[in-house]
Amino acid sequence: MLPTLSIFGVVVGALADGWATPTECAAIGAFATMLLALAYRVLTRHALLKALKGTAGISGMILFIILGATTFAQILSFSGASNGLVQFITGQGLSTAMIIVGMMLMLIFLGVFVDQVSMMMITLPIFMPIVQSLAIDPVWFGVMFLICMQLGLLLPPHGLLLMTMRGVAPPQVTMAHIFRAVVPYVVMSLVLLAAVFWFPPIATWLPALIG
Repeated sequence: MLPTLSIFGVVVGALADGWATPTECAAIGAFATMLLALAYRVLTRHALLKALKGTAGISGMILFIILGATTFAQILSFSGASNGLVQFITGQGLSTAMIIVGMMLMLIFLGVFVDQVSMMMITLPIFMPIVQSLAIDPVWFGVMFLICMQLGLLLPPHGLLLMTMRGVAPPQVTMAHIFRAVVPYVVMSLVLLAAVFWFPPIATWLPALIG
């Protein structure tokens, strides 16, 4: 447990100090994990090949998602659909709070069916022009966006964390058990989302303090 926490501390420290980008921190974490596996003598050729195949599969899937989402965003931009959507939504006479609530509800709904990368790539080309046109604090909105994405990991039936837990749980643990166990975490996430919505300084005071 201590070596794992040490790796986490090194990665977070590198990111916080600014001498490593998020991508470089991921590389540091992967390299440190390999060293840790080597120290515990579990870094076998079979395990390494299995990890590389899994990484290649997931990376390929994400790249195709990004390709499709980028194409979608470009079509929206070139066709003028983004501006049209912004004008349509802002022209409905809705308050800024109601529009934000609608966007959060859409994200939570999408989280039930769509993975987080896809959800981000699909919604951001639509949401960000609205955020900019309404002069919404992007940090505040981004924190709520991330909370909603995290909720998607916990929501049945396709939450990624739920599937991960089912994969490592004993055979006698059913999906119904996992669904019931995740309810308190979903409730806490919703409470946190409501707190950030009603008290924006919860999300903005630290970035403002850093600079």
